[in-house]
This record gives sequence, C-alpha cells and structure tokens, in this order.
Amino acid sequence: MIHDSDDGVNLFKYDSLEDGNSLGDEWYESIQDALDVCKKDYGIDENDWEQIPDPPEFCQQDWIAPVRIVGRNVGKPQWGNFEKFTDGKWIEIKEIRKG
Repeated sequence: MIHDSDDGVNLFKYDSLEDGNSLGDEWYESIQDALDVCKKDYGIDENDWEQIPDPPEFCQQDWIAPVRIVGRNVGKPQWGNFEKFTDGKWIEIKEIRKG
C-alpha cells in the first residue's frame, strides 16, 4: 500500500492479502520513487495499483477499513489498543497481526 501525503510517501509492506496492519513501512520523497521501488523489488507495475480513499481522521494509514488507536480521537491514545468502525460503531479489536 502506498500512502501519499504532504509529508512524503509511505510504502507499507504486508505478507497477506487480508486487510490489517502492515509489517513495516518505508518513506519516499515522491510517489514516483515509491512506484519505482515497487516495480524493481516486487514486480508491481504502476497499472497494477488500485485507488482507495484516504483514511478518516485519526485512523491508521496502513488499513483499508477505518481502524484507530483507542482514545486517539480525544487526545488520550492508548498505544497498542485498536478499534474498528463496524456497523456504525467503534468496536475494540482483540487481536492484530504483529509485524
């Protein structure tokens, strides 16, 4: 997954096709730099990418579904504790993949 922002571009790495937290990430100055690395290192062509919407405010950049750190939205983050927006409400995630 590539996330382009005002601060640069994050390339998130995964070992599964399931939506979930990344195993790690790399930072690049431009989207083209990240795309070049993906082509060279992983054989992912620029036309293979699918556009997904940016995450909602306070949500993790490395998930497709809206997932956030518990309390982050009120300025009291509980690091390591996550919740996912499901059926109109935030539900705590009991287990997440460890990177």
